[in-house]
Amino acid sequence: MNHSKDESLLTESSREKMEKWAAAQAKGEKIEIDVYGKPNAQQIKELENVRNISKELQENLHELENTVRNADVENEAMTPSAPILDFSEDHEFVSANKLDNYYAEEDIADAKEEEKRKLTKGKAPMTEIQKFYKDQCVFLTGGTGFLGKVLIEKLIRSCKDVDTIYVLIRPKKGIDGTKRLHNLLDDFLFQRAHEENPKGIHKVVPIQGDMELPGLGLSDEDRKTLISKVSIIINAAATVKFDEKLSVSVGINVRGTKEVIRLAKECRNLKAFSHVSTAFSNTYVKHIEEKFYEPSMSVEALEAVSELDDGLIEEILPTLLGKYPNTYCFTKAIAEEGVRKYGEGMPICIVRPSIVISTYEEPVRGWTDSVYGPTGLIIGMGTGVIRTMYMDLNKVADMVPVDLTVNAILASAWYTAKHFKENQTSNIPIYNYVSGAQNPVTWGDFIELNRKHGMDKPTMKAVWYYGLNATNNYYMFLLYNIFLHYIPALLVDMYSALRCRRRVMLKLYGRVMKIANILFYFSTQDWRFNDDNVREMWRSLSSADRAVFPFSIGDMSWDYMTETFLIGIRVYLVKDDVSTLPEARKKWNRLYYMHQLLKITTLSLVLYLGYLFIQLLSGLLLG
Repeated sequence: MNHSKDESLLTESSREKMEKWAAAQAKGEKIEIDVYGKPNAQQIKELENVRNISKELQENLHELENTVRNADVENEAMTPSAPILDFSEDHEFVSANKLDNYYAEEDIADAKEEEKRKLTKGKAPMTEIQKFYKDQCVFLTGGTGFLGKVLIEKLIRSCKDVDTIYVLIRPKKGIDGTKRLHNLLDDFLFQRAHEENPKGIHKVVPIQGDMELPGLGLSDEDRKTLISKVSIIINAAATVKFDEKLSVSVGINVRGTKEVIRLAKECRNLKAFSHVSTAFSNTYVKHIEEKFYEPSMSVEALEAVSELDDGLIEEILPTLLGKYPNTYCFTKAIAEEGVRKYGEGMPICIVRPSIVISTYEEPVRGWTDSVYGPTGLIIGMGTGVIRTMYMDLNKVADMVPVDLTVNAILASAWYTAKHFKENQTSNIPIYNYVSGAQNPVTWGDFIELNRKHGMDKPTMKAVWYYGLNATNNYYMFLLYNIFLHYIPALLVDMYSALRCRRRVMLKLYGRVMKIANILFYFSTQDWRFNDDNVREMWRSLSSADRAVFPFSIGDMSWDYMTETFLIGIRVYLVKDDVSTLPEARKKWNRLYYMHQLLKITTLSLVLYLGYLFIQLLSGLLLG
């Protein structure tokens, strides 16, 4: 609608009213003035005309759309090559009810996600597990290890009302326990915890001690503090080196566990004790249930043997180990016997995780600081260093993310305290926290998933293009090892010597093969695990606790996990920033063409040598 200059939208009368209103406001007076007045009949009629025209235009547009659409349908129907159109509800038309259901489901999903966000950010009412840890003093061993760090972080971030987290820590390399703990809490892993609970760092208190020493090496004052205040104990300390000296393994895994139980018995307010073992503590059994197995030696006998001279122990070690593959599995099995013997009548449980790998989601995706097990294998493959591996690709690779493992451990303490009256005798609950029982993945599938995601996320540290020749034939592996590892390493070292550079490749492969040898036992066989207790514990959790402390392996995606796994390795272990990806991809492409050229050259050389051999053989036969 057009207006002439004298038909101003703001009339003289309206101006006067507005001036009166402004003057009243300036004096602080409250008056009611109808500035614009009521619309007249002409204005109402014009507005109705505009609405009618708009409605007519919409109807015309709708009719035009239908006409065009019908013409397109008729044309396609007359065309032999046109696809058959599907007018089912799922494609062309959707009923109003289906739309309502769809949007209702979306609203429910959004509400659940928002509720989960509030729960994980601590902006919702406390869950049952969070209430359990409220005002409690936790004593943690193994706090500086891979698993222990994530335990501390989770307690700070998700159990904000915990009173104190006492961490047993020993001096190392001239750095005292307090300084080591402060350095640990400055790690990137704790960034989210600092942001969501800034005061939480002050609840982590170092306790000077050592798992290998009598009485854990505690001072009298510290021991009195722990006895009077601690109500929850998580014993996660262990030496995870599979080839560790027996004396060291016994000192930490067996004697240390015994000393922690002794301390727990003195604690006046003890509610729960979770001992972290391993799913591979009884590998001589093919079907591992959630129960105790008879050890080959008593705790006291093994402690006595460990006092012998190291040289003598090395000589008799194969006999001592017997059906166990290494000192780690052996001592963890004896430690479980110690829990059964000395933990009777206590609110105690055992959690048996399988191979623990990087975080699944919390506090950040893919965080890790451990190169043991599959992590070292994938680093070697991704950098082109490992070209062959002795493994059975059809066997199950039993691995669990560290953050889900931590949630299961924290839940196990709550669950043990809750059901302690039912377990006052020797019926100590055991939880096999494994992936193979609910969500198995084979070594072949795991490597293929890593290859799929790794091709798009190469590292600048790569020395050659990816190419793994896995075999379950040990003699074939030895052959591959010579031609794919040691001969190239020898050539590179010879070249380095000519250029007066350090020769490192042969030494590198020596270390790589030492780590790989440890993995052989687990990559060439698998086990069947029972995890009924874990499933029952998960079912007992409220929806809120499931959001804050998720540990259901059945809900985990291996595709998502391997992508996460690779990102974490690249960023946290290889120290390759994500910003270097474009340059890394260019280098990866160059390595690919070099790899293909080498294969063609090698094949040509083999064919040529074969031709010469046939010629020589023919000459000898004809001559």
